[in-house]
Amino acid sequence: MQKICKYLSFGAVALLIVYMSVASVLEKFYGTDAVMKWGYHSPVFLALWAAAALSGAVYLYFRIIKGRSRKRIPFSVIGIHLAFILILAGALVSHVTGEQGILHLREGDGPVREYSLDDGTVSALPFSVELKDFRIEYYHGSGAPSDYVSTIGVVSQDGDLEAAVAMNRIFRYMGYRFYQASYDDDGMGSTLSVSHDPAGVAVTYAGYVLLLLCMAGFFFQRDSGFRTALRQLSGKAAILAAAFLLPAFSAGAAASDGSAGAVSGKELPKHLPEETAREYGRMYVYYNDRICPMQTLARDFTMKLYGRSSYRGLSAEQVLTGWIFFHNSWQDTAVQDTGGSEKARMKARDREEAIMLVCSARLLKIFPYEDRDGKVTWYSSVDNLPYEMDEDQWIFVRKVMSLAGESIMKKDFSAAAEIFGKIREYQRKTADGVLPDDARIAAERIYNALERPKAASMLCLVAGLFLFVIACFRRQDCRLSQVRKKGEDAVNAIAFILSVVLSVYLTAVFILRWYISGHIPMSNGFETMVLLAWNTMMLTVFMGKRFPLVRPFGFLLAGFALLVASFGESDPQITHMMPVLSSPLLSVHVMCMMISYTLLGLVMLNSLLALVRHYSSGETSLSGCALSRVVLYPAVFFLAAGTFLGAVWANVSWGRYWAWDPKEVWALITLLVYAFALHGGSLKAFRSPVFFHWFCLFAFLCVVITYFGVNFFLGGLHSYA
Repeated sequence: MQKICKYLSFGAVALLIVYMSVASVLEKFYGTDAVMKWGYHSPVFLALWAAAALSGAVYLYFRIIKGRSRKRIPFSVIGIHLAFILILAGALVSHVTGEQGILHLREGDGPVREYSLDDGTVSALPFSVELKDFRIEYYHGSGAPSDYVSTIGVVSQDGDLEAAVAMNRIFRYMGYRFYQASYDDDGMGSTLSVSHDPAGVAVTYAGYVLLLLCMAGFFFQRDSGFRTALRQLSGKAAILAAAFLLPAFSAGAAASDGSAGAVSGKELPKHLPEETAREYGRMYVYYNDRICPMQTLARDFTMKLYGRSSYRGLSAEQVLTGWIFFHNSWQDTAVQDTGGSEKARMKARDREEAIMLVCSARLLKIFPYEDRDGKVTWYSSVDNLPYEMDEDQWIFVRKVMSLAGESIMKKDFSAAAEIFGKIREYQRKTADGVLPDDARIAAERIYNALERPKAASMLCLVAGLFLFVIACFRRQDCRLSQVRKKGEDAVNAIAFILSVVLSVYLTAVFILRWYISGHIPMSNGFETMVLLAWNTMMLTVFMGKRFPLVRPFGFLLAGFALLVASFGESDPQITHMMPVLSSPLLSVHVMCMMISYTLLGLVMLNSLLALVRHYSSGETSLSGCALSRVVLYPAVFFLAAGTFLGAVWANVSWGRYWAWDPKEVWALITLLVYAFALHGGSLKAFRSPVFFHWFCLFAFLCVVITYFGVNFFLGGLHSYA
C-alpha cells in the first residue's frame, strides 16, 4: 500500500508538471478561455490534483507517522505537506462554490442589484450598489495616475452606507468583496470586480499560514534534511578533482559600440561646448510622466541611438543638443541597417521616431504653465498653448529657444548658456510647487553618471570564469607549495575586495533608483535583474569565506543577471509605479522570488562544477551534493513563500488568488520540479550524486522559462517582469 501510494503521488505530480507545461504553451495559440475550459478546469486536471493529494496524504502517514512515537514525529515536515493539502482543498472549494464577476456602474444610473459572472450568467446581490463618484488621483506634479477611486453607496436591510473602492483597497460587505478593475473613458463610470468566496479563501489562507510557519520550523528541526546536509558539509573538506580546461571566453563588449566604431575615423559632428551643453542638461523637463533633469532625457536618447550613454567622447547632453541645433551634421551618425529581422526593423523605426520627436521639439516639454485652478501642465515650444496664457509668457515660450539657436549659430555659447539658465529660472518660478527638491535632482544626476550594468557584467563574468577554472584545476591530493598557497590567498583576497566593491556599486544603484522613483525598485525586468545581482553579490560577500565555491558561482550568476539587465534598452526609464503595483506585498513577493532564483542559480552552477570534476576525474563529489542540498532547501522554501505571497497580493488587488496566468503556472511548475530533489529519502534516484547534479542542472531551465520564457513568449499578466 505504501509503495503504491508513493508511485501514485509522485507520478501524479509528474503528470501535472507535463500537463501544466503543455497548457501554458497552448494558451498562447488557442487563447485563455479555451485553455481554462479544456485545461485547468477540466475533470482530468482536477482528478490529477486529487490523486496527488490523497495518495500523498496516505504515503505521508505510512512513511513518517506510522510506528513512530510522538516525540520522533517531524511535525514541521508533516505540517508542510498538510499545508499543501489545505491549499488544494481551498482551491477546490473556491472552484466549486466561489463566484467571480464584474459590476459596471454609472453615475446617476441608480442602484444595481446584479453583476455578471465570468461564464456570462448573472448573479443577484443581497443589497444594492450605486456609483456616487469616480476620480483619478495623480502623482504630485504629474499626469501619471497614482490611484483610481470609486465612491459607492450601498443600500441594504441593515441601512445605507458609503465606501471607497481603490487599487489595493478592497471593500468587503456581507461576504462580497469589491475591487477597482477599470473605468469608462468619460470618467463617469466604473467597473468593479466582485468576488464571493468566503469559504475557499479562508481555507486557502489557513494553508498559507501553516506553510510559512512549518517551513520556518523545518530549519530548526534536528533531523531535517537541511541539518543533515549541513552536518555532511561541515564534516568534509571540499573534494577537488583533476584539471579540466574550459574553452576560452571572449567578452565581446565591442558589440555595444554600434555605429560609433564604424565612424571613429571621421570628424566629430558639430556640437556645443561641454559646459554649455551641461547648462542645457540642468533644465527641467516633463518626460515619461514625471519631472526630471534634461540630462535624463539626453541619456535615454543617446542610449536609444548609440547603445551607450556617450558618443565618441561627447556627453549625452552634447549629443542631444547636437541633434537639436546641428541636425544635418548628425544625420549620418544615425545610419542603421534596417534589414534583417522584423525586430531589427522595429528598433530602427523606434530610433527614427525618437529623432523626429527631439528635432521637432515635441518631446521637449520644458515650459510649465499654472492654470487658474492651480494645476501645472508642461508644454513644448510647438504645442498648442492655452488660450488664457499671458501674452508675454506666450512669446517667451514660443521664441526663447529660437533666441538660443541664434546665439549658437553666432557661436556666442555664453549667451546660449545664459538663456538656458533663464529658462530654468522660469521653470522654478512657475512650477515651484511641483518641482522635485534639489536633493532628488542631485541624486538623479549622480545616478545618470554611474556606469551602467554592461561593464559590471563583463567584470563579473570574467572574474567568475577565472575563479571557476581555478576551482576545476585545484587538487586535494597535492600539497600546496608556499608560493601556490600565497597565490591562492591573494586571489581570494582580490575576489573578496571585488565582491565588496560590486556590492557597494549595486547598493548605490538600488538606493538611488529607489530615492529618485519614490518606490522600491522591483517593478520591471531591469530592476529585478539588478536585485538578483545584488542578492548574489551580498551572498558572495558574507558566505564566500565559509563556502569558497560560492565565489565563482556568485560572480557568474551576478554577471549573467547584469548582462540581461543591459539587454534591450540597457537601462529602462525610471517611471512612476502603476497603481496596481503600489502594495507592500509586491516588495516581499519579489524579494522572495529573487532570493530563490539566486540560490537556485548557485545550485545549478555547483552541479555544473561537480559534473565537470566527475567526468574529468571519474570521482563523484559527495560534498558537492551536500552544498547543493544546503542551498536547495531555503531556495525552494523562498520560492514557495514568494509564490503564495504573490497569490495573497493578487487576491488583494484583483479579487482572486490564483488565475492560472502563465507566470503563476511556471512558478508552480518550478516549485514542483525542485520538490522532487528534496525527496531523496523516498526517491532512490536522487540519492545518486550524479543523477542529483544532472537533475539540478536541467531543473534550472524551469527558472529560465519562468522568468524569460513567460516574459518574451507566453505573455500574460506578469509579462512586465
